[in-house]
Amino acid sequence: MTLRRIALALVPLFLSFGVYAGDAEDIQQLLKSKQLPQALDRADKFLAKSPKEPSIRFLRGIILTEMGRTDEGIKAFTQLSADNPQLPEPYNNLAVLYAQQNQLDKARAALLMAIQTNPSYATAHENLGDLYARLASQAYDKALQLEGSNPAVQGKLKMVGSLFGNPSAAVRTNATPVKTAQITPSAKPVPVATPEPKPVATPSPAPTAKPVAIPTAAPVTTKPTPTPAPKPDARDADKQQIASSVENWAQAWSKQNVNGYLGAYSSSFKTPSGQKFSAWSEERRQRISAPKSIDVKISDMKIDVADDGSAKVRFRQHYKASHLSSSTGKTLILEKSGSRWLIREERTGS
Repeated sequence: MTLRRIALALVPLFLSFGVYAGDAEDIQQLLKSKQLPQALDRADKFLAKSPKEPSIRFLRGIILTEMGRTDEGIKAFTQLSADNPQLPEPYNNLAVLYAQQNQLDKARAALLMAIQTNPSYATAHENLGDLYARLASQAYDKALQLEGSNPAVQGKLKMVGSLFGNPSAAVRTNATPVKTAQITPSAKPVPVATPEPKPVATPSPAPTAKPVAIPTAAPVTTKPTPTPAPKPDARDADKQQIASSVENWAQAWSKQNVNGYLGAYSSSFKTPSGQKFSAWSEERRQRISAPKSIDVKISDMKIDVADDGSAKVRFRQHYKASHLSSSTGKTLILEKSGSRWLIREERTGS
């Protein structure tokens, strides 16, 4: 059984920034023409000057995978996800590589992270369904090994096989390679675009009823003019989405869901001590994972949205863990990235 859509997100490349588009396009063309050593050399030379550029790092991970250097590819996508937890594509690619190595639990975890990062990422949803079908096939196959005369299990295994165009075969999935996607050739280089999760619909404020005009007690010589209905605040929807983002951040922290917690931060986040985002992320990962339990609650939230696409959120943070309990004021500065609000700066005690 081959997995139909647990595949590398190769076309188009949903990463990068216009200033590096030419370099990314050149590397993509080398990759499409299977000039893999030249593509890798070009990517390495670029990253020697700009080691944090996500699009080139993403391409380098694909090149390593195409060259059969799977372990290096896994390392490349793992580091890219740690530095850019808001991107779902590297998680999807990790799932492919783990599936190729039959590490299906890790593949499932990577796909769940891709979906959590962007719930509208359809490829990851389909990949996860295919992965569950593969796991089901393995379980039914094992059941037949233990009780080969069970017709119900045979029927279920055939049903799973039919999803992949093989309705009658009892398939042993651990012997079948994983199918990966290839780059679709294009007459023109594919421009490199910044990844944006698909917009999530935000609730619109309820329309305000027009007030009824009340005539005055004095004699009326003209028709009363109704008072115009107040216009809804255009920023109300933003404030609702910002409040939801902050609540989700606190819930991920409480559940010790480190990837979900880090996914709430912008890649341009100003770390408290000025260290690199990757070093700060690893430090937070250890601190959040260490306690037996964590409970974070938020109260007295106040949101101010600025004209430059940023927002200031002030609230009271109530933190309780197995070793510590505290209540303090906190301020978050968020910036809008596509349809999401991500944390750019964090202050305690203000």
